[in-house]
Amino acid sequence: MNIPINEIKALETLFSDNQYNGSGSEAFIIEKGTIPVMISAPHAVNQYRDGKLKWADRYTGGIARYLHRATGCHLICSCMFTKADPNYDPPGKNPYQDALRGYLNNNRVRLLIDLHGAAREREYAVEMGTAPERDQASGVCREEDPSLHEHPFVAPQIKEILEKNFRDLTADRREIWKNRLFDAGDQNTVTKFISKNTDVACIQLEINGIYRDPENEKEFSALVASLTEIIEYFAFCDW
Repeated sequence: MNIPINEIKALETLFSDNQYNGSGSEAFIIEKGTIPVMISAPHAVNQYRDGKLKWADRYTGGIARYLHRATGCHLICSCMFTKADPNYDPPGKNPYQDALRGYLNNNRVRLLIDLHGAAREREYAVEMGTAPERDQASGVCREEDPSLHEHPFVAPQIKEILEKNFRDLTADRREIWKNRLFDAGDQNTVTKFISKNTDVACIQLEINGIYRDPENEKEFSALVASLTEIIEYFAFCDW
């Protein structure tokens, strides 16, 4: 698959303008799709959490916009710094999550994929988070994949596609993890909130910076090709 890296770089400028404070006129945008899959990029621009600036998850926004154009998936992404954190702020004070919930309740979407960035030093290529529910006292997991609802096949299928496309790369980080470091369940994440407030299956993807850097052409292309394949698979599977 030929990935148009320069096109994705151009799409990223909406977020990278003003030192990743973004150049959007609104805090976030929602663009309608034609298939039952939606991509979310809440950290495409800088965020503000607990009184501290957090840097953008670079290229999650540009990739998300490209996937919307290439596959017809629905899209939501932050595009202007507002001293908020859509993946952390509590219910009732989180316009991104409230707007997303309303959109999902009024449109035919079966799967939400929430894109995030991880540091290059992390030992994995991508980590999947499905907001596992654990007993607070013992730490024992009561439910492994609550964010997927009755669709547990989502995580292994995503893992299979990523592993297939990353297999021949030379990058040190090629492992696909699930619910080990960032499981999407420890705070008010998009994945946790939406799965609890809609019937849409949700999964968080934490993507190593090696794969989000377009200068690493092979890794970047393999990531975008994988996400495209994932979306197309779930667009036409039997829900």
